[in-house]
Amino acid sequence: MSQNFTDEIEPELVAMSAVHSALKELEPDVQIRVLGWVAAKLKINWSPATEGSMLPADEEVSRASITEDVEDTGGVLDGVSAVARKWLARNGLDAVKLSAFFSLGGEEVDLIAKSVPGKNKKERMHCVFLLKGIAAYLGTGAARFTHEQMKEACLHYDAYDAANFAVYFRSLAGEVTGSKTSGYTLTPRGLATATEIVKNLGAT
Repeated sequence: MSQNFTDEIEPELVAMSAVHSALKELEPDVQIRVLGWVAAKLKINWSPATEGSMLPADEEVSRASITEDVEDTGGVLDGVSAVARKWLARNGLDAVKLSAFFSLGGEEVDLIAKSVPGKNKKERMHCVFLLKGIAAYLGTGAARFTHEQMKEACLHYDAYDAANFAVYFRSLAGEVTGSKTSGYTLTPRGLATATEIVKNLGAT
């Protein structure tokens, strides 16, 4: 994967994911204060124009216009985050084909592929980490998931080796950060690699 993919195509999505992750556990009024402080530091003319809104006052955009970059076919994109919809459009991914691998159109997006690539448990674990990150990204806009979610998926796809888990996980450095306690998050490089896996599965 070339550096240009991460630097030129995904920076907006990476920034959105980072901001979402940083703010999601805070109270709404605290979220607004944090965003206001950041806007002031960046000298952006921003204010919450309406209750619950966190869009720039002079660039207010409806949720529909944010997500219109990719066509929804039969409600398959119900439950898919606005950030992920833009990611789908930018990468030419077909939502209907993607639904063969992820549970789109419901309340929660999860990995449902019949199998994952990999000749052995180490390779399959690598794919599970990346694809679980995509599932979380589709649902929440943040490629973050818990150890329990990862382990359950690894067991399902015969990708869990308890004796070698720590060694295998270290091989993911650069693509995945986190721990059993804090959960795991895809890095920009991990998101780029995961995107290529999704394309190779036939979701374009």
